[in-house]
Amino acid sequence: MKNKLSGLHNILWAIGILAVGLALLVGLVVSMSARHEGERISGTMTLGEGIQREKRGSASELDAAPAGELMALPEVKKVALDEVLTTTFLCDKTLLGLRSYVETYGDGAVASIWTDNGSGFYAAKGAESQIVFVDGSLVTPANAAMITRPRKVVFYIGSDGLADTTEQDFINGYVGLINSIREASPNTILICCSIASISSNYQGSDGLTPELVARANAWIRQVCIQTGVWYADLASLLNDDNGYLSDAYLMPDGRSIAAAGIAIVVDYFRFHGIS
Repeated sequence: MKNKLSGLHNILWAIGILAVGLALLVGLVVSMSARHEGERISGTMTLGEGIQREKRGSASELDAAPAGELMALPEVKKVALDEVLTTTFLCDKTLLGLRSYVETYGDGAVASIWTDNGSGFYAAKGAESQIVFVDGSLVTPANAAMITRPRKVVFYIGSDGLADTTEQDFINGYVGLINSIREASPNTILICCSIASISSNYQGSDGLTPELVARANAWIRQVCIQTGVWYADLASLLNDDNGYLSDAYLMPDGRSIAAAGIAIVVDYFRFHGIS
C-alpha cells in the first residue's frame, strides 16, 4: 500500500512539474508574441510611407529642405509655329508685341493673350489681379481659365510695381495666382518665364533697375520650385552681357520688347516645350 501511495505521489509530482513547465512555456510564448505585435504595430507603415520617411526624415528636416528642383523647359524637336501661337500668354504690357506678331505671321492662328487693362499686372496681387477677357469684361485669370480650359498658360509677369514689392509678397502673390489657375483648370500646363531687363538709359518713373529685375527673376525661380511648374529662361536670351535689355530687342519706352525680341521668344518656344 505504501509503495502504491509513493508511486501515485511521484506521478502527481511529475504531472505538477509538467504543468508548471507548460505554463511557463505558454507565458513565454504569449510574452514574446505580445512584444512582437507591439513593435510591429508601432512601426507599421505602407511601402509608400516607408519611402516617404526615408526621404523626408523628421519634420524639422523637412521644413529646412528645398521644396524641389527647378524644372527647366526641355528642348524638343522644332514644332509648327501654330503650336506656339495658339498658346495662352498671361503677360504684362512689355510682351504685348506678341499680338502684332500673331497678326503678321499667325496665318489664322489666334493667340490668347491675357493682360490687364493698362493699370498694370502686379505679381504680388496674384489671384486677385484682373485681365481683359475676350468679351471686354474684367475677370481673374482663374475665371478665364475655368471658362476656356487652355492647354498651356505661359506667365510673363513681374516687372509691374516691382520697386514697391517685397520678396515675400511677390512670391506669395505669384504662388497664389498659379494655384488659383490650377484649381480652375487642373489639366493646364503652366510655364513661368524669367523677365527681360530694361534699357541702359531707362527713364521710367516706376523705379525699375537691372538689379531689381534680376532679383525678381530669382524669386520667379523660387516660385517655380515651390509650385513645381515649368521654367523658361527668356531673360538670358533678351538681355545683353551687362544685364540690360538688348538694344536690338528694345522698344522706345525702354522696357517693352520689340518685334525682333518677340521673334526670339516665339522661336524659343518652338524648340522648348512640354505636352
